[in-house]
Amino acid sequence: MSLPKPIEQVSKLLAQLPGLGPRQALRLTFYLLHQDKETQKLLVSSLTNLFQNISLCQDCFFPFENKTEEVLCDICRNPSRDHTTICVVEKETDLLSLEKTNKYRGLYQILGGLYSNIDDNKNKNLTINQLINRIKKSAKTNKPIREVILALNPTSEGNLTAFHLEKLIRDLNMKIKISRLARGIPTGGEIEFTDSETLINSLEGRK
Repeated sequence: MSLPKPIEQVSKLLAQLPGLGPRQALRLTFYLLHQDKETQKLLVSSLTNLFQNISLCQDCFFPFENKTEEVLCDICRNPSRDHTTICVVEKETDLLSLEKTNKYRGLYQILGGLYSNIDDNKNKNLTINQLINRIKKSAKTNKPIREVILALNPTSEGNLTAFHLEKLIRDLNMKIKISRLARGIPTGGEIEFTDSETLINSLEGRK
């Protein structure tokens, strides 16, 4: 039998979310359909608010609530942060995990994924070019980038991305220190799920 089109549309959209397959997405669609009207209205208004009032920082690409037409997030605007250091992470949740340690006081760059040597379309969505341009631009200011920390997951894809970024940064010939997190994080592990103490040790022991 065929499902009503609204159910099919929502289910297909939900199936695109990380960790959700078509069956789980359809199950979630039915779950939402059976919620009370107030919950449904709150969900719709929350999603509308998310899409209308959240902007991406033009420097680090972290989402922030834009109430004053700012183009930079709170971290990038903060004068007390170390603007000569950039910590490169794969995704927003990695940034949040590192911030929870209260040990890192520099800036960030969210790549939006990991580099692939076979999928150019995937690479187009990464912020690698923006990172390189950001570093170049800093050289014309009184706070040039002095260190780039490659805080990427110790997986094959993370290592490939780190090697690629390291080459691009070294090719700039700007005498920038390039460091990686110490191996407190197990091979194949993810920064997002690593405890704060291990992350602190990884930050402090970077090399």
